[in-house]
Amino acid sequence: MRRAAQLIEQADGLRSLSQWAGALALYREAVSLAPAAATLHHNMALCLHALGQHTQALENSRVALSHNRGLWQSRVVAGRSLKALGQPDAAWEEFAQVLRDSPQAGMAAMDLADLAMNEFGDPLQAAALAQPWLSHAEHGRDAQLTTLLSALYDRDFSAAELVARIKVFAQRELVLDTLPAPASPPACRKPGRLRIGLLSPLFCASPVYFLTIAGWRRMAAEADIIVFDRGTRHDWATEEFRRVAHGWQPVAHLGAAQLAQVLLAADLDVLYDLGGWMDPVGLQALSVKPARRQYKWVGGQSATTGLHCFDGWIGDEWQSPTSLQHLYTEPLLNLPGGYASYTPPPYLPKSAKRKDPSPVIFANPAKLSRAFLRMLAGRPGRKCFVHRQYRHARVRARIEAVLGPGEVEYVCPASHQEALEAVNAHAVMLDTFPYSGGLTAREAVALGTRVKGSVGELFCERHTAWVASTKSRVVYPEDNRA
Repeated sequence: MRRAAQLIEQADGLRSLSQWAGALALYREAVSLAPAAATLHHNMALCLHALGQHTQALENSRVALSHNRGLWQSRVVAGRSLKALGQPDAAWEEFAQVLRDSPQAGMAAMDLADLAMNEFGDPLQAAALAQPWLSHAEHGRDAQLTTLLSALYDRDFSAAELVARIKVFAQRELVLDTLPAPASPPACRKPGRLRIGLLSPLFCASPVYFLTIAGWRRMAAEADIIVFDRGTRHDWATEEFRRVAHGWQPVAHLGAAQLAQVLLAADLDVLYDLGGWMDPVGLQALSVKPARRQYKWVGGQSATTGLHCFDGWIGDEWQSPTSLQHLYTEPLLNLPGGYASYTPPPYLPKSAKRKDPSPVIFANPAKLSRAFLRMLAGRPGRKCFVHRQYRHARVRARIEAVLGPGEVEYVCPASHQEALEAVNAHAVMLDTFPYSGGLTAREAVALGTRVKGSVGELFCERHTAWVASTKSRVVYPEDNRA
């Protein structure tokens, strides 16, 4: 037993440093000496989940629960593993069971809120789940963040009030006290070449790829691009990023202080944040400005970060006109001609010659605000919703509670290509509000589908302003309400 205790102590130390593989190896050795130890199986499940081995994580969490039914933390790991395995309904039941058994388990409430927002597309339900935990010592920060992000999609107060809340939250919760010492000696530099860092959880087929890759391809000829990969989703677009990268560092599971150390050691001349509100830990690491210059660009670029560590916010006269500088802590740097350039995928279909006159809604269901659904209810005729998340019964129930089931059609594509083909079949796309479609609006224009939308004040509310500027193949209603 002394040997097992020594192994566990060493493994716990490695786990605290996010050294998951080393910790897992030691836990496995320890469990061979104490196979019935529930905590050991739980810790193995934590490591396996962090390493992306979700099936094994689920198995170990089940073993832990078989030895200790009261170890609700293992049920949380089971729920997270099920979510990662594409089983959100089963994950929901796990987290709900945790709260039934242990109402004090705020961790499970936050996981339910995450599912409500990001899988079932119901930001108001996410905010309601978070509300009881807003002042909680451990979960208050996550609850406040959930409430702020939900308000981007649906709210009853002004954009200026939301920005004021974001600024308060960012200064209180996202600013590290000091710049940590670098984790390693500064990187070797090539004379005469800039070192440019890219930070994001979405170096894959996402807006980060489609709206920025053209710029990185040009820049790679003159600078060394270092990618700091905060995600675990990799596909063909990831390989395109690898082609332009001089270096690639996986940093998905680092905490803010550790990430800041890694960024500082990279000796970056410029860092582009491509994560934004998708990655609050990344924002916290950037709060101490580990690079000489830092800019906020595509990726979670819905509203100001509320931080003062950025040298600029990259936008344009449509997305972020200088008249709205008061809504940003970052200086607005507006690019002539547009803040981003769209690079279509190789499978973009040709514009259909004949298109269905009924409107298509090509959007994550989180963007279906109460006001948007009421607007749809006032339009007679069939509406087609395109997104994989419309396969969920609870998503459809929220839509049909307003529209009724008779005039609604759902297309749940298995791939991005299938989604584009579905949109291509329609003559008109109705853009959501207040959170409008960024990439999806550009894709619709590329397919020859007209876009109708509205324009608000926040960055994420102004995507249709750019669409209107293209003139060709675009309908822009004077009433600003599609």
